[in-house]
Formats: sequence, structure tokens, C-alpha cells
Amino acid sequence: METMGTINNRRRNYLLRVKLVSDIVEQHYEPGSYANSYYKVWRKYVYPQYPMCYRTMLNYVSTPVPRELRQPEAVQLRLWEE
Repeated sequence: METMGTINNRRRNYLLRVKLVSDIVEQHYEPGSYANSYYKVWRKYVYPQYPMCYRTMLNYVSTPVPRELRQPEAVQLRLWEE
């Protein structure tokens, strides 16, 4: 179960996969172009990297990703503690 502000690991991994697939689709999809339609993007770019059916990809694209997963965590690593 989800509590306010936290995402359990199973849901978090699913949402990360949704984000990765959505990023690929966003990068290659062009509305109105048959050569870069959702089906062609799925077949050429998504399926070889993430084997899933076409309908699953469409579900991933329509799934909203929470803000906390959209932005990478910016953490400054330090070599020595001050």
C-alpha cells in the first residue's frame, strides 16, 4: 500500500520503467508521420530494448509519472566530509 508521499519499491520500479519507455517514445514519435507513428516507434525502438506488446506501450505512454520520479535526484557527492 502507498502512504502519503512515498512509493513502494514495486510501484517505483514500474513507474521508472514507464518513464524510460515514455522517454523513448517522446524522443522518436512525430504526430502525423506514418514513419514515426506509435507503432513504428514501438517496433523499431521500444520492443528491441523492452520486450512488451504494443498495447502495453500505449498504456505506459498514457500513465502519469509522479514529479519526484521525473526529475533526477541532484546529489552532490563529496570526497571528504567537512
